[in-house]
Amino acid sequence: MCAAPCLKLNPMQPVSLIPFACGAGGSTPGAELGPVYCHEQKLEALLAQSGIAATWKIDPQSHWQGPWGEDFHRALPPRGDRRRHDCVQWHNRQLAQNVAESLAEGQRAVTIGGDHSMAAGSMVGAQAVIGPDVTLGLVWVDAHTDLHTFASSTSKALHGMPVGSLLGLDDALAQPLGRYPVFAPENIVYAGLRDVDPGEVEHAQSIGLSIPSMDDLRRDGIAATLQPRLEDLMSRCDHIFLSIDLDAFAAPLAPAVGTLVPGGFQPDEILPLLRDMIERHSVPLIEVVELNPTLPGAETTYRLLADILSELLRVDV
Repeated sequence: MCAAPCLKLNPMQPVSLIPFACGAGGSTPGAELGPVYCHEQKLEALLAQSGIAATWKIDPQSHWQGPWGEDFHRALPPRGDRRRHDCVQWHNRQLAQNVAESLAEGQRAVTIGGDHSMAAGSMVGAQAVIGPDVTLGLVWVDAHTDLHTFASSTSKALHGMPVGSLLGLDDALAQPLGRYPVFAPENIVYAGLRDVDPGEVEHAQSIGLSIPSMDDLRRDGIAATLQPRLEDLMSRCDHIFLSIDLDAFAAPLAPAVGTLVPGGFQPDEILPLLRDMIERHSVPLIEVVELNPTLPGAETTYRLLADILSELLRVDV
């Protein structure tokens, strides 16, 4: 299917854990410490128990402050302030480069957030290696569409804009690596939506993007609804990127996230579908985002993150 050389992936492929130690795109400070917390909890050692050979591409602790220092992150400027934007852009450039290098070295890129503005960096970094002449798909597991542009967003929180940027609706998060748009609307599958703003609905309608709600999925059956959509995506796309916001899951399982929304997934409702996709298709990039260890329930939320990656990437021998 590939018009350009395909990445060669297999279950035994080593995993590069890549931190996005930035929370400036979010509404609540603290997500920048998510990768640091995962590193301190020895995420790579836990993954090894499932047969997953994972190493950190860079040390999150040495990376998270960036050029600004700790005080900047502790007292962020108001949302919409150019200094916040510059911070997100800097971290996204680093992330794009680290993803590109990892994929070029034959590793699967697993990015750890940080706020969800990181998708604009991780995915153009992957695209830069894969090449522009292939069809890319996106599975976005999230309570939110993140489909805003800077103009349509009332909060001006950049973590609500990455899909808008990846679709070429706005250049608020555009990066120098790769090119926009990265995805066509018909090649995006949403799962878990429960909090969508009117402006995002208007964007979706204007480009023909399907945004089924969680109520829709539960009414018609989660597996019965999502499996055909994933099958269609696999049939048409050379590679699929998977982005998981922890707020897609039930709040008791992921309390330490930036934006809690009731009614999320139980892991067994969605993870088997995603694992099946990973086993059968090329999924070179997986990201898990929005762990905020400064909020109550950090340990519980970390366990969910670790369980998600262990389930999706475990090696059965």
